[in-house]
Amino acid sequence: MSDSSNKPKFDPLKLISQVLSYAKHVRLMLLMMAVGLMAGIIAFMFSTPTYRSTAMVSMHGFGAPLVDREVPETYQTSSFHRSFLTRFRSAPVQLAAAKRMGLLGEEATSEDLLRMIPNLTILPVDSRNLELTVVAHDPRVVREFPQAMVNAYQELQQESYEEYRDEALRRYTEQVDRLEEEISQTISSLSSVERDQNLTEAMLEQQSLLEIPKQLIQTRERLARMKDVRTLLINLESQAKDEGAEAGTGPGNKIGNMMSLLSLLGSFEDDTEVNVGDVMPAAGQFKGSLTATKSKETRHIVSPGEVDAIEPWRKLEKERRLLISQIQQNSGIYQPGHRVMKELTQKLEDTERALETEFKMLRQKFDLNYTGLEEKEKQLQARVPEYHAVTEQVGRSSHIYSTIAAKQKMWDQARERLAQKLATVTFAEDFDWIELRFKGLVSLRDDVPVSPSKVKIAILAVAIGLAGAFGVPTALNLLNTSASTVPQLEQITGLDGIGIVPLTSKALLEDVARSPAQGASVPNYLLECFRVIRANIILHPNRRNRSQIVLVTSARPQEGKTSQATNLAWAFQSMGEKTLLLDCDLRRGRIHGVIGIDKAPGMTRLLLGECTTQEAIHNVGPGGFDVIPRGPVIAGTTELLCQDVFSNMLEEFRKTYDRIVIDAPPVLGLSESSSLQKVVDGTVLVVRAEATGRKDVMDALALLRRSQAHFFGFVLNAVDLSKLGNYYNYYYYSAPYYDQMESEEEPAQLAGTRP
Repeated sequence: MSDSSNKPKFDPLKLISQVLSYAKHVRLMLLMMAVGLMAGIIAFMFSTPTYRSTAMVSMHGFGAPLVDREVPETYQTSSFHRSFLTRFRSAPVQLAAAKRMGLLGEEATSEDLLRMIPNLTILPVDSRNLELTVVAHDPRVVREFPQAMVNAYQELQQESYEEYRDEALRRYTEQVDRLEEEISQTISSLSSVERDQNLTEAMLEQQSLLEIPKQLIQTRERLARMKDVRTLLINLESQAKDEGAEAGTGPGNKIGNMMSLLSLLGSFEDDTEVNVGDVMPAAGQFKGSLTATKSKETRHIVSPGEVDAIEPWRKLEKERRLLISQIQQNSGIYQPGHRVMKELTQKLEDTERALETEFKMLRQKFDLNYTGLEEKEKQLQARVPEYHAVTEQVGRSSHIYSTIAAKQKMWDQARERLAQKLATVTFAEDFDWIELRFKGLVSLRDDVPVSPSKVKIAILAVAIGLAGAFGVPTALNLLNTSASTVPQLEQITGLDGIGIVPLTSKALLEDVARSPAQGASVPNYLLECFRVIRANIILHPNRRNRSQIVLVTSARPQEGKTSQATNLAWAFQSMGEKTLLLDCDLRRGRIHGVIGIDKAPGMTRLLLGECTTQEAIHNVGPGGFDVIPRGPVIAGTTELLCQDVFSNMLEEFRKTYDRIVIDAPPVLGLSESSSLQKVVDGTVLVVRAEATGRKDVMDALALLRRSQAHFFGFVLNAVDLSKLGNYYNYYYYSAPYYDQMESEEEPAQLAGTRP
């Protein structure tokens, strides 16, 4: 409920007042409307007419010459459209079209073209069609320029392609010649490397030496194995010899040891590195024992019997076991000297001698292989540096050769690409990059200009006129800081408006020597204004319920406070009150001039004690209307208004007069009005309409309020009722309002005279 009650209500009277505030600017508003219309007429008369046309252009794109000129492909990508539209609407194409039509000279620039064709728009309708809109000042231009642009683009495209082709051919030919020189130099370099580095011989030699590291490792492994076997053979032979010395040389022990040695050597029977005819250092010989003896370093040729495979020992060993078995079987049957036993014993002895011979041959073969492996290791070890040297030479030469060969391959590929480009550029001249076809005009206005538009200019002129007609008065109203209306002053001051005084001639306003009964039968609009002010003063007494002494002042001079004070004193006197009018503006008071009396001796003499009260008072009319003018200007007399002499004087006047009206100096800049607040019952502030600034009024009120002033209210003076706004608000203060009342009274008076 509180929210709804606090919402501002619509006030139609306030709206009407705001509207009527523009009435005083009627002539200015009409002038601004005329200015707006005149601006529209001038704009229409001096604007250059423009015409417009819209044409359709079809577009067909082919592959770029350096990509594929033999198979046409229609481009559908957005990037193609953007690049083509940029080229098509470019300044060179437009200038070429204008020169083709003879519109511009050879030295013309884009600015010259812009003055002739202010707007050119090219928009894609779809992937194959364009919409070309031309806005120009010449009807011929809008008719012919689209076709001229299409032709100019085709010509520039052809010229550009031919220029590019010639330049490309020249540049590519130079590059091909340079590549040929590079290729020739590269071939010569390859031949030089192959010849100087002996690359072929080195590679063949490297092939022959590739197995050396492998053979050396294998030989060392076999030698290590054979060394272990040889050590074991020597140990077994020594053991067999020691056992034979202790137990005798029995045939059983001897043959058993020999069989063990044969088994050990049998593992190397097929693994031989010595061939028939190899020349080797002489090996040790067997001389009754199994230990080898070193001989002098002589060369030895390997014979077939030394390396042939010896396998019969396995058969002999098997026969030996059979013979031993037979002897053991027949020993139970036959005596040792029996013929069967002798034959078997003889065969056993022959077999054992054959086994011994086989052992000697196998041991000799083992020694030959061992010696051959040692010789082979020495030979391979001797050739390792040669292998490394040849490998390093081949690597270095191969790197140089491969580098030159890679360069040769690069030159060959570059020559192949340049050859393709040369062929493409040379044989692609019959194809167009973009083919444009002018399909005709779809819209043409070459008789009635599209600009300036009469309707648009008329609307714009009216809009400018209305903006000026309402904008300028609004600005003037906002910038106007003067007090204009009673509600406005009541809102900003917080005081009540106790009346207004219409703008009246000085002679009528200052004719105070009128009869107190004037306007009694028929109201007089001017006198009624002061009677309203008089009534409101009586209705607004101070806290002590007194309104006997009334001080009339204003914020600044020339606001009509003197005329208000004199007429207000007349109004109080006209209702039968004994009234005293005091002119306390001791510097510039002019009540004596308004009433038409002598200013001497006046208030200044009275304050100084140079005259009596009866001498200072002037009686200006019957009914008790007395006036004390200001008197001559005497320095220092204004200070007496603030002293007890004036306060005591007023107390004496209170006893004699029913109403005392004081005409005080302006508030701003002078101190008398503020000082007099302690001796008066209240103050009437006079404000001149549309002349006194609102800030002046507020400053004056602030000074008076600091002096504890009581305000009867304010009077809005010099209100011009001829203005529509003022007449609407205060028409009952106007003369026609009372004239109407007078016309209504006349029939009643006539009716009263009938018999």
